[in-house]
Amino acid sequence: MAIHLNNVRISNCGGGISAPKDAEIHANNLEIVNTAQAIELRDPPSILQRLGLPPETPPEYLIEALKILEATNDMPQNERLDRLRESKLIKWLGVTADLTGLGTTLISAQAAGLVSSLFEKVVGA
Repeated sequence: MAIHLNNVRISNCGGGISAPKDAEIHANNLEIVNTAQAIELRDPPSILQRLGLPPETPPEYLIEALKILEATNDMPQNERLDRLRESKLIKWLGVTADLTGLGTTLISAQAAGLVSSLFEKVVGA
């Protein structure tokens, strides 16, 4: 990701620039004054955070939930969500779980094939 800053003045604020660690920053005539932190390079959000899950979510619970969704591909979404309700992930999240919101997010991620394959590689599930 490239960020191009030309003729920029940042002053009197808490943070000047916040960007992912892997960002490529090009600055020309940049002035940062009276800021608590001029430039912050941050870690990208984890997959769990991108899915709206707490960072301490057990990865194996997410993998199980995604496998449930993969096994129910041919069912209507409401039936898939009913099956998901029985997963360890939803039980672990408890009453704070927004089943429809989380289920829709996981169904989208599962349909894209992005999450389960990555987690299986990372944790060997």
